[in-house]
Amino acid sequence: MTPYRHWTSPGVKETPEAGPEAVLLGRLEALGLSGVVRLRLTDNRSVMVSQSRSRVLSIHRGYALAPDRVLGAVVRFLARGTRREVRRAAEHEILSFHPERHVEGPPRRTRSADRPAPGDEDKVRRLARLFGDYNARHFGGALPALPIRVSGRMRRRLGQLCLHPDSLEPYEITISRRHIERHGWREAGETLLHEMVHLWQHASGQDVDHGPRFRAKARALGVAPSARRYAARTD
Repeated sequence: MTPYRHWTSPGVKETPEAGPEAVLLGRLEALGLSGVVRLRLTDNRSVMVSQSRSRVLSIHRGYALAPDRVLGAVVRFLARGTRREVRRAAEHEILSFHPERHVEGPPRRTRSADRPAPGDEDKVRRLARLFGDYNARHFGGALPALPIRVSGRMRRRLGQLCLHPDSLEPYEITISRRHIERHGWREAGETLLHEMVHLWQHASGQDVDHGPRFRAKARALGVAPSARRYAARTD
């Protein structure tokens, strides 16, 4: 994982007093951000960007390494009066960057094992059959077979292509048990196909993200190209 470093903005002189918050805020202001009274760096991996009613901007610390096109999207996303389609495009640009890959986050708390439940084996077998069917129908059978696991911990996420943190190689697809039981197999199948599009990205040598190529492929397959991670704006 890349060690933490920071960029110097033309508007911010790099001194011992100018910490990473000031440097990132300076870069954003140089790109047009206004009205923010304070910037706070976080390690939140669910909400990457949010702004409170008191105009405090919270942003994942990895965005200190983001290029100007991504920070420009942050500025457009937060700006008042931005059209919905422009804000949606900006959100996708923000989420196409993976800040957690660029900094060391805090140690994760150890959690209890994700214990299997009765019926999980049947669910996994059905998901594996769907994977084989979708692979043949939509990807010419070219996707590598991955283990599929049903998770009882996933509450906000519906599914996930899991990547090794160091090599970024995929090692399994996880689908939420709650999602299957609450929303049925049709929607669970769409979620699996969504994760298979991510696997297609990796197999094609692309970044695994929700960028334009992902969205185009997902729409071509009739899959909603929505992301689990999100940016939040409070007016």
